[in-house]
Amino acid sequence: MTLPNFIIIGVAKAGTTSLFRYLNQHPQVFMCPIKGSNFFGYEDALNWKWADEGAPPLLRHFQVTTFEAYEYLFAEASDEIAIGEVSPQYFRCPTAAEKIHNHIPDVKLIASLRNPADRAFSGFLMRTRRGEAVGSSHDELTIESSHVKEGFYYRRLKRYFDIFPRDKIKISIFEEFKQDPTKTVIDLFNFVGVDESRKPDTSTKYNPAGIPRVRWLNRFFYHPTLVGAAKSILPKNLQMIAKRVRQKNLISPPVFPPELRSDLLKLYREDILKLEELLDRDLSIWLDGIE
Repeated sequence: MTLPNFIIIGVAKAGTTSLFRYLNQHPQVFMCPIKGSNFFGYEDALNWKWADEGAPPLLRHFQVTTFEAYEYLFAEASDEIAIGEVSPQYFRCPTAAEKIHNHIPDVKLIASLRNPADRAFSGFLMRTRRGEAVGSSHDELTIESSHVKEGFYYRRLKRYFDIFPRDKIKISIFEEFKQDPTKTVIDLFNFVGVDESRKPDTSTKYNPAGIPRVRWLNRFFYHPTLVGAAKSILPKNLQMIAKRVRQKNLISPPVFPPELRSDLLKLYREDILKLEELLDRDLSIWLDGIE
């Protein structure tokens, strides 16, 4: 039975897709072919009862629902040293930490954390990019919105620190990753135990920010049923053409309104300070911009 010996648990909109791609380049790393199986969070999503954590996750994000199916995802791993998966929903699903520990107690965990205000705005932009009907950033990024609630990291991360040894948890700060992605990925190579002398190609940027010129066109391109059908029917070259058309429909995103960003950071300030103590790490970079 092959199971992962490392998992990237989140957070969404903090570079997890890029980390998935960059780690997958290493010959000593086997990455689960599905990004976001989210298996250990499925039962939470199915029976969501944590209103203070935000709205229930969409079940379509939970692609694997049985342990047998989860196990099968790693069937093609052979002699790789590090076996990994990336499932951002694990960070927000309240019982995922316990379920992971029950099945894989020695697994290493990686969390990529981003300034919570910027992460919330990025989530809002993602919905816009997909062509969803959304209001203004001021309307969407309120204290009651899931985008904002998901930025309170302390409680969510403490669930893992309460169960797993500290030396099994690696924290990556998105702003540092963005500044020097190669350094961050090599550091992760070291953490998962593979040859860190191999330099990753980090030139490709994944999921760049943008909003659609034509909203209905991107709604079409991001429709989950159509995307699934395209992946199963269309050859790879046509899939790539569709992706290029989708990207050409994007224009630069709007600027994060400074006063809204400041208000959100004031909201997150206490949580950030508690997170600093938990991690024993300076996160003052996140508090820049409070007026």
